[in-house]
Amino acid sequence: MVKPLYEGTYSVGWDKVFHPIGRDGQAAKGALKISLNPFLFRVDGRVVLIDTGLGDGGIESHIPILEANLTAEGVGFDDVTDVLCSHLHGDHIGGLAHREHGFWKPTFPNARVWLSGQEWDKVRKVTDGEDAKAEFLHVMEAQLDLHLLKADDSPFAGVVNETIGGHTEFSLAYWIEAPGLKFVMAGDVIGTKGSINRTYAAKYDFDPETSKRQRERIVERCWNEGYGLLCYHDNDLPVLRLTDRKPTTGYIFGPA
Repeated sequence: MVKPLYEGTYSVGWDKVFHPIGRDGQAAKGALKISLNPFLFRVDGRVVLIDTGLGDGGIESHIPILEANLTAEGVGFDDVTDVLCSHLHGDHIGGLAHREHGFWKPTFPNARVWLSGQEWDKVRKVTDGEDAKAEFLHVMEAQLDLHLLKADDSPFAGVVNETIGGHTEFSLAYWIEAPGLKFVMAGDVIGTKGSINRTYAAKYDFDPETSKRQRERIVERCWNEGYGLLCYHDNDLPVLRLTDRKPTTGYIFGPA
């Protein structure tokens, strides 16, 4: 079973600041309403997270929320063995490290952190060495057990990553297939259930047309091969499965 670890719902504008609004709240004009849902699952003795939320990168720290969510599943920070990163935006990787008594420390001290080697090389080259993002990337490099994935790789048995691009140049999708598990997590290329039946090119993507093509291809594969979908930014159905397809209205889906 895959468990979504709900961290909250936010209004996010072009300033990229996450303003808490609650599940029933309305986003500000011109802003997006999104939730954050890191995913937890177990496979072959591993305790795995896909993405980690905002961490200390929001208006207030999300680390206590993440800790409480994991504790409710019987998991401590020390128990997490692997973290899969879909891409390197702060709302997806911010929980990898946090400040404690003024110093940075890894949130999951025993975890291997898996991410795109191509994306890592790019962000390390283009990020200004003085800003907060550069500081966080330096913390990652110095203190985390990073494992850089190739374009199409398998970090461990039961998980295959695929470079899909679109939202960022080297965004990853993770295809999970193990006893009791058959899901894909495609980061922000399929961030909500509303993406499934829409044909659109989003201005916030690095390559909107690639996102559109990949979204359609991934959803089609899920339908043909029975994969469920993990939608990181969905407000009320982050773990879902396609149940039917209608010629006029598209896919029908429900809880997985």
